[in-house]
Amino acid sequence: MIRLVFLTTFIALFLGNPAQLSEPESNDLVGSWHLISIEGHNTDGTVTYDWGREPVGLLMFGANGRLSFHLLKPERANFATGDFLRPTPEELSEAFLGYFGYFGTYTVDDDAKVVTIHIEGAAYPNYIGSNQRRFFSIDGDRLTLRTPPERAGGEDITYYVIWERDS
Repeated sequence: MIRLVFLTTFIALFLGNPAQLSEPESNDLVGSWHLISIEGHNTDGTVTYDWGREPVGLLMFGANGRLSFHLLKPERANFATGDFLRPTPEELSEAFLGYFGYFGTYTVDDDAKVVTIHIEGAAYPNYIGSNQRRFFSIDGDRLTLRTPPERAGGEDITYYVIWERDS
């Protein structure tokens, strides 16, 4: 497994398509953003807060077309042993379910207001190698990203994620 991760990282960093690392079409997204809120809208109209009412997150769009996304529940408990390679099954479950992150490159369609994230690595293995589309709008220092409906908790949910630009 470690060899596969190393090989994938090596290929992505050193042999990847240089065209993917060109400057994205829109400079409006470039920068560092901190999370304000995340809401899940179910198809029946109900709103959920899967990450709690005060989640923590960081989103970085590089001018070179690279992206890093992190989201976590701040109330996650520390591992009792202090050893990140030896958690209890319960600690491991809470840690995994309370964190979500990915990295890769991105391209922007300014006309459609869509950013497509080309995921190279992710906490959720199914995302690796995928292209995730996010509809975006910017109002001042606020960025709203909206997912297409996606399967979460056995339901189709559209997420609205609001970010604020770091100064």
